[in-house]
Amino acid sequence: MVMGQKEKQVESNVLFELSRMMVPRDLLGFFDIAEVKEFHKEWQIILWEKREHVPTKLKGFSDVVLDVFCNPITILSHGFSTKPVYLVMKRRRWKRSGTDEHFSNEYVITEDSAKLTPDMAGFLKI
Repeated sequence: MVMGQKEKQVESNVLFELSRMMVPRDLLGFFDIAEVKEFHKEWQIILWEKREHVPTKLKGFSDVVLDVFCNPITILSHGFSTKPVYLVMKRRRWKRSGTDEHFSNEYVITEDSAKLTPDMAGFLKI
């Protein structure tokens, strides 16, 4: 491995580990950290639903296929920087091959409509 590649791999591993500090463990049971993005005014941690979480209605069928992602759900997480950290969760959309009926999983991600992680809502006492 070339030295520059090794440095990038170490940086990527560090960013991954740091982002795990900001994503509630409950979510990591259903989602994988796919990407971390820095913008001028915020950070985003992109989470993809794990492939093995096929909706209950489709369990037992052999012709189940992935059909892109649902609209993302974005919530504010706690962060350790001067910029807010948002978790952007992308749930998978599933269907049976040859059909147009789509299925997706529903998760209780926030305690209310505030779009805050439960930890952040507790911190702010909302």
